[in-house]
Amino acid sequence: MAETAVVPRVAEKLLAGHPNEEHTTTPAVPERNVSEVPLRVKGFLAFAAVVIYAVLLTTFTFNKKAELVDEFERLQNLYKIEEHFRQVDATAFHIVMAVFMNSDKDDQIAAVQRFQSNFELLKRKNAELALSYPYANVNLARVEQALAQATAHPSAAALAMMNSELLKVKIEVTQHIEESRREQIATAERFRMQWDSAALASLLFGLIGLLLLGAIIGLFFTRLTNDLHTLKARALDIIRGERNVMTPVTRNDEVGELMQAVNQMASALDEREKELVIARQKYFHQEKMAAVGALAAGVAHEIGNPIAAMSGVLQEMVLDQSSGKRETAEASKLAMLQTHIHRLSAITREISEFAAPQPVELQLLDLNGLVRTTAGLMGYDKRMRRVNLRLNLDNQLPAIYGVADQLTQVIMNLLINAADALETVEGRAQEITLNTGVVGGNVRLTVADNGCGMAQDTLNRVFEAFFTTKRKGNGLGLSLCYSIITGHDGTIEIDSTPGEGTQVLVTLPVPAAEELLMEPPDIPPGSQTTATRQPVMAGHPNREGDTL
Repeated sequence: MAETAVVPRVAEKLLAGHPNEEHTTTPAVPERNVSEVPLRVKGFLAFAAVVIYAVLLTTFTFNKKAELVDEFERLQNLYKIEEHFRQVDATAFHIVMAVFMNSDKDDQIAAVQRFQSNFELLKRKNAELALSYPYANVNLARVEQALAQATAHPSAAALAMMNSELLKVKIEVTQHIEESRREQIATAERFRMQWDSAALASLLFGLIGLLLLGAIIGLFFTRLTNDLHTLKARALDIIRGERNVMTPVTRNDEVGELMQAVNQMASALDEREKELVIARQKYFHQEKMAAVGALAAGVAHEIGNPIAAMSGVLQEMVLDQSSGKRETAEASKLAMLQTHIHRLSAITREISEFAAPQPVELQLLDLNGLVRTTAGLMGYDKRMRRVNLRLNLDNQLPAIYGVADQLTQVIMNLLINAADALETVEGRAQEITLNTGVVGGNVRLTVADNGCGMAQDTLNRVFEAFFTTKRKGNGLGLSLCYSIITGHDGTIEIDSTPGEGTQVLVTLPVPAAEELLMEPPDIPPGSQTTATRQPVMAGHPNREGDTL
């Protein structure tokens, strides 16, 4: 597992704003050239398409309406023609009846004259019909010839001939009426069919238009929603640190520009995070070297005592040699020299191991071993000389996955803060207690002191970068502790009471059995893991419950 998997997100903000941090320019991601069609233009095009479709549908509707109006007017004309034919038929019937009633009378001349006057009415009605509807004219020529003969030679035979011609006219008119009736029925049927066809076509075109519009809108917003979900998922991936896979730019509008911007941001953050990892390792090493410098005075004191003892033993051996004493005394003195030399070797080994850079990969760690090593080294710090440092470590504590260098930095920072809080304590013994155990399936480290404590306002800001209430320091200690622990998927909490002391609770997850089988720790060949390190600190008991 790579170091970037546990790079704390807070450290980015801390190191990015550090005044001594050297910034480098991140190369920009090459932009993809696309033909931009803004969403507003797409909206206008969709609106224009809807308007054009509405105009076409309206034109189609008006054309159908014109056809229906023509059929309706034709039907009206047929009704008027029928009415005129009925008037002609009624007039012809009246003349026939008049001729029939007057055909046996003696005054046949008077009968012809009455017939002539009625015939003029018939001609006028027929002329009106022909004027409006030329194709509906009734042929009255034979009736007019019969009337002329009857006028010239009035007789019963002439009247009978005239009556016969009138009956033929009436039969023709009746045929016209029946034909008009049939045409009315056919026209009405065509009108109904055209009406149904127009209504059905309008309904179908309307439904097709709605379906097309709905499909286009659905496809557009489905694609837009999918792209936005892709951007959301990509943003969450970036938050989780997955920044190598670029989002494919599949659009040529504002959303496509947003995709390009997200890709550029991911690339820039990836480059920046790599820089931060390097800077962070340098910073940790610098902090550790500073701690080694602070321990130098205490180490010199610890080394000075064995050197003084060895010097005294050597002087005594010189005096014994000059006085000729027995060699048995020299053997005990040599054993004493060997003991002090071993102690000096242990001290120098602890310092060199602490100062050496540790592997940055995740590996199985023994938290108790880290606590013992760091607490033992902090015992050399002059601030810890008056402090009663107690270790209450759980012998059954499970191993954890972590970066040894980072967790050592956390323990050391917490011990330094506790020691600083004890500087102003008077009237009671100064104590720092480190406890380890398992709480809720997780490993718990507790660092407690009986120092000055913190007020609530200070407690609310302890994890802010560059916030400090001390005259010394840069205010990054607890901020880095927070970023490291959260980067290890753990939590860190502080409980403090002014005048009584402070307790820091660090919780780290225990790897599951599957993780131990599937993901063995990546340990470089020949390196020694913290989980197996059992340092020998001469003069500093390491047993649980002992006082350092």
